[in-house]
Amino acid sequence: MYQYAAQNRHATGNFRLRYRVLLIAVILLLAATVVLAAVSISGNSFKAKSREQYTQAMSNNVSSAISVVNRMDSVTVSTTSQRLGVIRQYVYAMEQINRISIQMFGNQGRYVPDDAFTALYQDLDNYESLVQSAKSSTVETRELLLTHLKLVQGFINGDLVS
Repeated sequence: MYQYAAQNRHATGNFRLRYRVLLIAVILLLAATVVLAAVSISGNSFKAKSREQYTQAMSNNVSSAISVVNRMDSVTVSTTSQRLGVIRQYVYAMEQINRISIQMFGNQGRYVPDDAFTALYQDLDNYESLVQSAKSSTVETRELLLTHLKLVQGFINGDLVS
């Protein structure tokens, strides 16, 4: 009889040890889950804020470029090249933001197709050559540049899909 009681005590002690080890493992797993969830939420928040800031920067740049183009019809020829340089800076900034966004978010981060920037640079080059030659009117090229900028604005605002 005493022998049976000794075996029972030994088994109970072993059970308590297993229970403690299991309890510690469960607590560690819960703590790891909480930490991973917090890190994940923080990462998603960072991505959302980054995307929002990129969208705002793209919107500001395209609006500023459109504003400069709209004022160019009343600008003298002597300052037109300077204004074209400012527009080129806005286009370059948008292109860089677009590339960074694509690198961070993949193809879903694309605001504007690459060929839109090619068209804008071509419009700016054509406009510049017309201003320097002073042989023909720049109205058509200015309107084309304005149209392309408004298309880019549509892509940024989500009205158009790339």
